[in-house]
Amino acid sequence: MSSHSWAIRIGAVRLWLAAMVLGLLAGCTNIRLVGDYDKAMDDGVTALQKKTESHLVRVSAVPGPKAAPYKGTESFYQDARVEISSLRVRADSTARNSLTVRMLDKLQNNYDRLERMHKEGLTVAEIPVLRGALNSQFTAILTFELAKRRGDSPDEAKSLLPATQPARDDGGRR
Repeated sequence: MSSHSWAIRIGAVRLWLAAMVLGLLAGCTNIRLVGDYDKAMDDGVTALQKKTESHLVRVSAVPGPKAAPYKGTESFYQDARVEISSLRVRADSTARNSLTVRMLDKLQNNYDRLERMHKEGLTVAEIPVLRGALNSQFTAILTFELAKRRGDSPDEAKSLLPATQPARDDGGRR
C-alpha cells in the first residue's frame, strides 16, 4: 500500500473518531427550553380552579335565569386577583417560564371579563360557557407544568388546548 492510501485511511479514521466523540458529547448534554416543574405552581393553580368551581356553583344555584348578584361576591374576585398575581410573580421569577406567564396573564384577563359580566348581570345560561373557558385555561397551565415534571419537550400549541372536552347535551350531534 502506498503512503498516499495510508494517509487517506488515517484521515477517514480521524474523521470517524471525531464524529463519534461529537455524537457522544451531544448525547450527554441536557438542553432545557422551559423552566423546571414547580409544585407550588401546580398546587396553586389546582387550588384556584377548585375555588373558581365553587364560586360558579354558588352563583348558578339560584332559581330563575339570573345568576346570584355580584354584591357579596367581591371577595372572590379580589382573592382570585391576588392568587393569580402571586402565581405570576412566581412564574416570572423562574428562568425560561414566559409561556406560563402569558397563560396566567390570559387567565387574569378572563377573570376580569367574568367579573365585568357578573357586575352587569350574569345569567345561569352563561356559566357553563365561562366554566369551560376557565377550565380550558387551567388545563393548559397544568398540562404544561406536568410536562415539565416529566421532562417532555414543550409544545405551545398543545399546552394551550384543553386536554378534555366538556360533555355535550346534544348526544354528540352538532
